[in-house]
Amino acid sequence: MTGGVSDTSFGAGGLAFIGLYLLLMVGLGWAACQRQAQNSLSGFYLAGRDLGALVLLLTLYATQYSGNNLLGFPGQAHRIGFLWVMSVGFMTSVVVAYLAFAPRLYQSSRRHAFVTPGDWIEHRFASPALSLLAAVLLLIVLINFLLAQLMAMGHVVAVLSGGLLPFWAGVIGLSLVVLLYETIGGMRAVAWTDCAQGVMLLLGIIGIMVAVLPDGESLGNGNLGNGNLGSGNLGSGNLGSGNLGSGNIGSEGIAAASLWIMEHQPAKAAVPSAGGVQAWFSTLLLVSLSAAVYPQAIQRIFAARSTRALRHSIGVMAFMPLVTTLPLFLVGILSLPVLAGLDGNEAGIAADQVMPQLLNHWAGQSLWLWFLANLVLLGVVAAIMSTADSVLLSLSSILSKDVLAKTWLRGASSVTLTTWGKRLSWLVMAALVAFALSPRISLWGLIELKLEVLIQVSPLFFLGVLWPGLTARGALIGMLAGFILAVSLSLTGHGKPFGWHAGLWGLALNLTLAWGISVLILRSSPTKVGGSAKEEK
Repeated sequence: MTGGVSDTSFGAGGLAFIGLYLLLMVGLGWAACQRQAQNSLSGFYLAGRDLGALVLLLTLYATQYSGNNLLGFPGQAHRIGFLWVMSVGFMTSVVVAYLAFAPRLYQSSRRHAFVTPGDWIEHRFASPALSLLAAVLLLIVLINFLLAQLMAMGHVVAVLSGGLLPFWAGVIGLSLVVLLYETIGGMRAVAWTDCAQGVMLLLGIIGIMVAVLPDGESLGNGNLGNGNLGSGNLGSGNLGSGNLGSGNIGSEGIAAASLWIMEHQPAKAAVPSAGGVQAWFSTLLLVSLSAAVYPQAIQRIFAARSTRALRHSIGVMAFMPLVTTLPLFLVGILSLPVLAGLDGNEAGIAADQVMPQLLNHWAGQSLWLWFLANLVLLGVVAAIMSTADSVLLSLSSILSKDVLAKTWLRGASSVTLTTWGKRLSWLVMAALVAFALSPRISLWGLIELKLEVLIQVSPLFFLGVLWPGLTARGALIGMLAGFILAVSLSLTGHGKPFGWHAGLWGLALNLTLAWGISVLILRSSPTKVGGSAKEEK
């Protein structure tokens, strides 16, 4: 303790931050409800297809950087060390993947009034079986995604409240707020709250950068230049005993942490082996091809006001990893000397608390760092809620339009389907909250699990948009075979055969069958092209 802040770094102040923020979210939801002209599927789920460039950028940003990223990425850096700098490239590759298909998909969505990703699949391939299988896989991904956000809610609120609110209270409380503004205001409420959440997230990340980059702490208590980290105490182990954690991060914070890692955990600072480089490429491919087709991201493409607005938003997104993912990586590196004790048997789950615990540690050093730490954690709460509301909205739309509208509610009006979508949101959220209260997997584990499944759907968008020759039968057989292979490998404990993710092995089989079957069909009947592929050339 150096700045007069109590050892319980968060508490009443953290609760005040949370309370004011949640009131703002509910207020924005109510305002969006008043602006909603109709309760139709397009009005509720796509905000009337009228999102401008700035709103689209902020809602994409807030959605793409979720609780998985903000808690899972520092935890992963804590586990594997400097190799995790590759995460910056992951998020950049997602933007490149967007540009490959998003503009053309948007143009088609404007012509044919798509609401869900399933609308594109049905229009392009005209195959009920393919549409149903894709809907099932997307629902699996969304349920996984939402579960991860609920877990993250509990972790962050418990720390931000200084232990005054337990894990379960954070899960239930924030879930209720998300449900409230999402069901009263739909996509417009989600987009508006995402704007506020996106700003909070940016401010929070800037707070991290101020705290961890050179001269950050000098603004708080003047301990930067005293040389506590550079006085030779590194070799004696004093860094691990609290000198780094005492607030003297200073201009040598990253350098000092690096020296500690090289001395105490050299494997985390070693030059990547061939296997490490292979793992980098494997994860890069998995993330870029999967995250670009998140259902909630696809729906934001549909909701854009114009092609220009969409391109501008995606273009700016290319720079966001430098101000988001990079600081998260640095947090994970800085946590290693301070929180080395997390590398126990339960590190897979404990590491999800790396950033909250490190911020809690810093916050006890000065009033300035206390404020920054609260700001950062509030940004994390914002990111979690923005992703949760987007995922819940997409899940609701797929259940109502792609499942109920084709089965039990066949022929129902748009208003009826929207009403049922809202009801299903509450039922699904209640079930997942119950499961999230007893987490059995880390946040990064959930990320990988959903990506292994989602990547099997990606050919329907990439190849479906770019290659008119892809047929419905080839796409269906390829996707089913790829999904079965990826899940079978994962469930039997072979998550990375020969160093490559199971999802990529599934994708390789998926693409081979999709291409081979499509070519055979086209050769036997040159005029037979899946769905409306000719139109989409």
